[in-house]
Amino acid sequence: MLIRNLLFISLLLLFPATMAGQAATWLHSDARVGIFGKDTISIFGDMVNEGDILSTSGSVVNFFGLRWRNSNNATIHDESIDGFSAAGGLFRFAQPDPALYQHITGGFSAVMNTGASFPNLSVESSPGLILDDLSDMKVVNVLDIRKGHIFLNGWNLVVGHHTPGDIRHYSPQHFIVTGGGFLYRKQIAASDGTVVFPVGTRPSSFTPAAMANKGATTDFRVGVTDSTFLDLTTGRNLLLTSVNKTWQIDASQPDAAINLWLVHGLGDEGPVYEANRNTSYLARYLPSGWDVAAQRAAPVSPNIFSTAGPDNQAAYGVRAFQHLTTTNYFTSLVAETVNSPETTTLQYFEATRSSSNADSVLLRWITGREYFCAGFTIERKYAGTPNFDSIGFVKSSAPGGISYFPVGYAGTDYQPNDKFIFYRIKVIMTDGSYFYGPVRLVKGKNAKGDITVWPNPVRGRVVHIYYGAGIHVKAIALLDVPGRRILTQEYQQPLPTRNYYELDIPTYLARGIYFLQFLDENGQTIHTEKIVLME
Repeated sequence: MLIRNLLFISLLLLFPATMAGQAATWLHSDARVGIFGKDTISIFGDMVNEGDILSTSGSVVNFFGLRWRNSNNATIHDESIDGFSAAGGLFRFAQPDPALYQHITGGFSAVMNTGASFPNLSVESSPGLILDDLSDMKVVNVLDIRKGHIFLNGWNLVVGHHTPGDIRHYSPQHFIVTGGGFLYRKQIAASDGTVVFPVGTRPSSFTPAAMANKGATTDFRVGVTDSTFLDLTTGRNLLLTSVNKTWQIDASQPDAAINLWLVHGLGDEGPVYEANRNTSYLARYLPSGWDVAAQRAAPVSPNIFSTAGPDNQAAYGVRAFQHLTTTNYFTSLVAETVNSPETTTLQYFEATRSSSNADSVLLRWITGREYFCAGFTIERKYAGTPNFDSIGFVKSSAPGGISYFPVGYAGTDYQPNDKFIFYRIKVIMTDGSYFYGPVRLVKGKNAKGDITVWPNPVRGRVVHIYYGAGIHVKAIALLDVPGRRILTQEYQQPLPTRNYYELDIPTYLARGIYFLQFLDENGQTIHTEKIVLME
């Protein structure tokens, strides 16, 4: 019977069924297939698994389709007696189109602890992997987030079985977006040390939790949501005095004891929190409300809970907790509010040609907060000219120039010409002090292409770059003709509105042909531009 079913599956793999207009591989409910140590199988269409898949150590399944569905009765297991104790094979989700998400119906129930379990799973599609409705997913050993994100979409991801498993390559660019769901890690023991839950509320907000279990071996799950409220889900929003995140951390048995680390982005800190961050602490919600810790300290930065290295745009707090219940809520608050926020912040600035009138340049900016802000001077400079000129002033919309909430502004500059134009915002306080925002570059009315480098040929030692393509630039490298990298300039991420870069050319370089290589966050080449160095 096993041989017959294996032959049947081989035929299915060779002759996929057509389901809902999409070529799909279908594993029948009575069928079994074994993928053995040196086997590599590639599935290019969708996959429907209603049967039994044996995935032995060393085997690989490459899934290039858009949707993988495990039925509720499907099984996936390794070669061990219980199906969960060997290393097992690898399932690679690797959709080649960088614009397409992959979807999965995991066929697992976190509540019932039953269903199909991938021995090892690697996410290698750029946008990421989305859990479809009405199903959780389980990975027994290794979950590798090499690209994109995993979107739980309100459902649950379980990692581990006899142990907490291993999650790899998590960072501010690659993590698990909970969306109301939870990341489970199984059987966390005191001997496991610090176990990281790489979660966040959205792709731009990496807010992991990490814990060291100090008690009995326990399953834990972590979810995180935006906002912090006085009465947990109701009452006053604590956006001024918190990090605007609430973590739910549940244990499979009561009376757990843990050391807990919670990470937040520096931009998530409310203005009063930021001004009094030396009194911050991790707070636990009790029946009487948020508790107050005796020990307070400024959050530690950079964030070290990333496999990509320290993150200077995030910080973390730490605290030991005992006698946890099965359901627990945490955030980071400040114990004192004696210091007032004393800085104005420019959160966002962009300058673009109007899509409806190419003669006009639209200017938009947002302040994160304002503290005695008088207003904003718009400054402009044409490419090739030395200085910025003032072209207008916009008064602060905040009452008295003070606002702890974002305030938006907009302006228009009539520029029906083909010159490249630089813009910046000068933020002026009521006492006369000021600071400048970032420089934005707008191409000429009839300029073509998303990338322009000038001067080219290069005379001098500075190259100016207009970059209007959709993929963010992580770094720009300078290469010689044989392809040797002379230098690499990295840029802090994320940079959602940056479209202007400068690159200093080393003085020791001889005249000749060189190449600028634009790299994305994964180190992949976005674009290559030839330049000629004349002097």
